[in-house]
Amino acid sequence: MPSTDFTPNNTPFRPLTAARDGSNFTYESLHNRVPHILTDIVNDFYAAVQGASDAAAVAEGKALTGELSKLKHEMVTDKILTPLEEDGVGDVPAWNRWLELYFSAVTWYSAPFLAWETYMYRRVAAIFKRSQHWSRFDYFAAKKEATFRASMEAVARMCSRVDLLTRDSIVNASSPTRLRVAFAEMLQASLWGNQTDLSMFPNLSSGALEEMQARISSGENSSKVVANDTERIWDIVSRLDGGRVDIVLDNAGFELLQDVLLAHWLVLVGIAKKIVFHTKRVPWYVSDVTNEDFRWLVNVAQTPSLIGAKKLTAADEATLKRLGDQWSEFLANGTWELKDELFWTGPYGFRYLPSEGKDVWDNELTRADLVIFKGDLNYRKLVYDLEWPISTPFVDALGAIATDPRAPAIVALRTSKCDTITGIDSTKAEELFAKQKDWMYSGEYGVIQLSPGRWQSSTQD
Repeated sequence: MPSTDFTPNNTPFRPLTAARDGSNFTYESLHNRVPHILTDIVNDFYAAVQGASDAAAVAEGKALTGELSKLKHEMVTDKILTPLEEDGVGDVPAWNRWLELYFSAVTWYSAPFLAWETYMYRRVAAIFKRSQHWSRFDYFAAKKEATFRASMEAVARMCSRVDLLTRDSIVNASSPTRLRVAFAEMLQASLWGNQTDLSMFPNLSSGALEEMQARISSGENSSKVVANDTERIWDIVSRLDGGRVDIVLDNAGFELLQDVLLAHWLVLVGIAKKIVFHTKRVPWYVSDVTNEDFRWLVNVAQTPSLIGAKKLTAADEATLKRLGDQWSEFLANGTWELKDELFWTGPYGFRYLPSEGKDVWDNELTRADLVIFKGDLNYRKLVYDLEWPISTPFVDALGAIATDPRAPAIVALRTSKCDTITGIDSTKAEELFAKQKDWMYSGEYGVIQLSPGRWQSSTQD
């Protein structure tokens, strides 16, 4: 195994980059998918500008639209990635130092996928953050809220299911088997909630959303978990007895609901005394969770009428309100806490947490017993966007965050939407490629993977 101690521009395996012949997913993303997202931002923002009553805000909005169009032009014409302009967020020096050290004079099509895509979202955020009238505008909010609004019936079903499951788990707390089965169900729901990702499926219809959610509820997707460490994770979780679990969140809306329901179950059955949710400080990758998104979800659960959820039964509304009130109480009394550290929207992969994200690593994650990383982007940042040999052990790809003696158990829950992956049996990989060539980035297959960290000596391989 090559050394896992490497720099962003000198990696042991090739980073994913856009193939010049247009044959890979990275090229498709750079040539079509991400420019389409930028166009959507421009169009949605233009509508907001047109609706503004302040003439100065309208004038500034038109100027920002021009900056967004300029960014898109730079992307599609393969210009050099330029330094960020100061915007007051606090991480611009780190971004520009990273560019200067590792990717000076690199262009969009020659830059690694993870580098240019993350840079693009940070550039967009900077355009808005530098403005006077639009600095707090979430240009993805309408999409996030509309998608959740379209799924309220499924939301109610999932909340009712977990409410019953939690009550059963409390009553049968002395039955390890019942708790283990309940935990496995909750973990899978959190995993497959990641399919509702608006950066990958920006035009997700309510019908497609309902279909996805039905598969989550039925457990139909179980056979598509291509690496599954659930039993080893449960071996750790079952011994926490009031421990701390951190969740590095991915998407708002229905996926966030699954994560909140998992946290709900963990606290009420006594496994966790503290849950820390790590959110994004700026709008990110279309549907990533901000603090505002999290609080919005809790408010909607408490008052479904806020978004016109007229089809819900009185019983469904009562369940949602009871759960929402409980979540609001958890936030108020510190059982649940939101943290929006800048590292999560920074340029570095997570192997650099002990150095470039030292405050987050030393003061937050190493204090947790278990850290769950949700979704595709977090997975790519965990293992780095490389052409890893597919059977490379997940733990080996993590670097220092796996080997640090203080390391928590790290769990990755990811539906695969990019062609980098580790920890897959080579024979199984061959079977998957024979069955479906795009299985690594179709979003149809998932992994539940564990790095035991400081629990290593007490877990079974």
